[in-house]
Amino acid sequence: MFDLLSRELNRLAEWAMAVLLGALTLLVGAQIAGRFLFAYSIFWSDELARFLLVWAAFLGMSVGVCRGAHPAVDSLVRGLRPRGARVAFAVAVACSLLFFLVMVGYGAVLVQRTWPQHSPSLGLRMGLPYLAVPVAGILMGLHTIAIALRGAAADRRAGRLDG
Repeated sequence: MFDLLSRELNRLAEWAMAVLLGALTLLVGAQIAGRFLFAYSIFWSDELARFLLVWAAFLGMSVGVCRGAHPAVDSLVRGLRPRGARVAFAVAVACSLLFFLVMVGYGAVLVQRTWPQHSPSLGLRMGLPYLAVPVAGILMGLHTIAIALRGAAADRRAGRLDG
């Protein structure tokens, strides 16, 4: 269940990132063309570009967690016996989940505190760009749980419960 949910949410995040990055590219390109070719600046483009970049970056972090693409120091784990490696993996998962929980908690507080404010150019609620923090924390936590369950299932299939 977690694995399917993780995969589907990751697919949605990848699609959203593609749309956000495409819009960001077009927006910045139009801004550059406007400034240099027509001596006209789109006054709200910088603000929107920042908001799009924030969302793309945080969604990108969640995609990286799902794909296992974040840098890791695994030389310690490789040098451990299977039981020690499982313990190290469990500690890494627990630390990651704790961090993602903190992201969700403090991100939600940040969204709540900034929700009444409006951005200067677009008039959007400032909680919208900050909403990327708790959303990414939830996604990364879900992906981490799916990875942990996948690892536990692989251990059971391989008969490595006792180690």
